[in-house]
Amino acid sequence: MARVAAEARSARERESDNLGVLEIVAKCSQCDAGLPVRAADAPAAIKCGRCGTEIPISISDGVREDRAVDRCPVCGGGDFYIRKDFDPKIGLAVVVIGALISGVFYWFGKDLVAYGILGCAALIDLVVYGRLGDVTVCYRCHSEFRGAYRRTAPGFDLHTADELELEYERKIGRR
Repeated sequence: MARVAAEARSARERESDNLGVLEIVAKCSQCDAGLPVRAADAPAAIKCGRCGTEIPISISDGVREDRAVDRCPVCGGGDFYIRKDFDPKIGLAVVVIGALISGVFYWFGKDLVAYGILGCAALIDLVVYGRLGDVTVCYRCHSEFRGAYRRTAPGFDLHTADELELEYERKIGRR
């Protein structure tokens, strides 16, 4: 019993240590690998573990102190959007698996069961999506920012993304 209480206490301490610390997932400009960095103690440059590219980062005071995401430390851009902190591939997988299972029941003439399975898959996806927090993403380099800061960025805009991604890819020599 004392061991369980001690583990719970240490878990709470770890959580409280992470409050107020903005975490950045910097994207490598060469291979798109995600490189996690804590803003409070970030180095001047990080090295990609996949391709070995050295990525210089310059963190603004607002990002370092978890007050606001005002400038991207990887590309220097100031344009961001907010999305749910959820891998869209997982959500799509839940819906596709539900559709496949539903298709089997539909094939055997069990229409109500098939529709029920589709509904449950969509409901599970919706509940999980609703419970998740938001993440701020840089339009140019797709670096992600997680922390306790106030979210001020708008939602995703396809036109803005098309323009800024192209600009960044030209800058780094991809196009």
